[in-house]
Amino acid sequence: MRQWLLPPAMAGDPGLVRIGPGTVGDEDYSCPEQQAARARPAVYARAGMRLPKPRLETFTLAPVMAALDRIELHGDSVEAALEFARRGKPAHPGVLTFAEHAVRSYVGRSMSGMRPVPDFWVAQKNNGTLWELYAWGRRYESQDGRRREFVFLRFGEAGARERDRGQIAIAAYATAFGAPARWPQSWSEPFTPNGSATAVEQVRVVEVGLSGGPPLLLFEGTPSQVTAYFADYGRREITEIAAGGLSRPGSPCAGCKLLTSCDALPRIPGLLGISSRRAPLRKVSVSDLRYYGKCPAQAHMSSVHLPRAAEYSDEAKLGQAVHGWLETSHRGRIRAACNGHDVPRGDRDWTGGRWTMTGEWARLGSQMIAHHTDVCPYRDASSITEVELEPALAFHDTAAQTIVIAKPDMIYLQDNSWVWRETKTTQKPRFYHSDLLDEFPQLALALVLLAEGALGGELTGSRVELEVLRPQGQDLLYEDPTDPLRVAKAREVLRKLAEPWRGDEDFEARPGRACQTCPVSRWCPSSPGISPTDEATGATNG
Repeated sequence: MRQWLLPPAMAGDPGLVRIGPGTVGDEDYSCPEQQAARARPAVYARAGMRLPKPRLETFTLAPVMAALDRIELHGDSVEAALEFARRGKPAHPGVLTFAEHAVRSYVGRSMSGMRPVPDFWVAQKNNGTLWELYAWGRRYESQDGRRREFVFLRFGEAGARERDRGQIAIAAYATAFGAPARWPQSWSEPFTPNGSATAVEQVRVVEVGLSGGPPLLLFEGTPSQVTAYFADYGRREITEIAAGGLSRPGSPCAGCKLLTSCDALPRIPGLLGISSRRAPLRKVSVSDLRYYGKCPAQAHMSSVHLPRAAEYSDEAKLGQAVHGWLETSHRGRIRAACNGHDVPRGDRDWTGGRWTMTGEWARLGSQMIAHHTDVCPYRDASSITEVELEPALAFHDTAAQTIVIAKPDMIYLQDNSWVWRETKTTQKPRFYHSDLLDEFPQLALALVLLAEGALGGELTGSRVELEVLRPQGQDLLYEDPTDPLRVAKAREVLRKLAEPWRGDEDFEARPGRACQTCPVSRWCPSSPGISPTDEATGATNG
């Protein structure tokens, strides 16, 4: 087993290892070193950033859990509990609207014969390292304590996305074998059990969707069955988390205690074109900035992961399917260019990624993919030595105090120069803006990153490519990171998008045409549509 070593820039006690289901994440977006450091609550950076905290609550479930605790543990009415939650740290009006809906939805479920448990269930083992397994969620037990139930909360509907079995295994193990313990006064201190673990006979792990819908049973069994399930799905996860590994910059960087010392995260002061400031650390993508341009409230509610309505039009689904098909075709070893054999038949249903195209949409998508064969980057496969498909990239703008996230469709190293390619599908003959960088700000970010040498390689020969696929044909357009005028234009595009976003602490709604297609308008009190409470009663506004 690999042993995690305390990095020179860190201090504290690495001998306390605390792992909950939330530590287990999507492998594509997780960082082994971040997970290992996160699992050691007594480890801290010698030189922390000491930045101010955001004004608004960014943990969406905070008001939900506060209200449910008042209802289940203190006997408050729903109205009194919601009022108590509103008196906590200020939260965005959209978050409070969601919290009210979530609480009313949750308290309606039946828990016959079970009582809420205020303490956490924590399984501890000390073999020179103090290991703690716990689960954050809602907890219930029978009157005699022999039956326990742990509840995961999901923002949307239960089962909308398959939950990682490692998360289920950790929750089941803590539920079956954990002793009751209060939350530590300091997170760097071990849990202190209030007594010994009860002889539990039956364990249930359930997922409840806070948007509504029936709960989903994830696991039910005896402690011996929990042990077997944990051996299959949990033990290796815990070992790998504790061991750490390569640093993998991405979204988790924004909350990582290794941020100031990580060598893998590129630091580019001024990337967003904003003057230096002392502000709460944030993360952002170009998509986030475009949301903000439409409506600050939409950007904030999306960033805190409020449940979203279906946001894909048929045209957008077609674009996603074409992207999925091309990604599958390009995955694996570098090979000859895509050709007619790689094109789906337009007279049959076909699937790209998670989208299946039928009828006229299948025909249009097939035509677009057929035109890709004329501009496939593998036409020059002999000069390409490295390819990454939809990589999750992260960069730290130390002036703006922002982790900038990017996910290009493809980057490839050709003759030691990096090429950044984005692919767009459209049935329109022309774009809205006359300048590509205004039309597609992600190209502006790509151009600045290449100009800054953020990916490495030689600047000469590097370029940003925009592949435009239409049913009637294709275009391959270029931006040159050695052209100072185009780079200056790209920096200006980013500055105009980022500056108002970075200075905003309130994210007020901007009602207008964007409300009609806003995926989180359900939670916005300023939306002219139907509120979540109205949906339950059948009432309409106006």
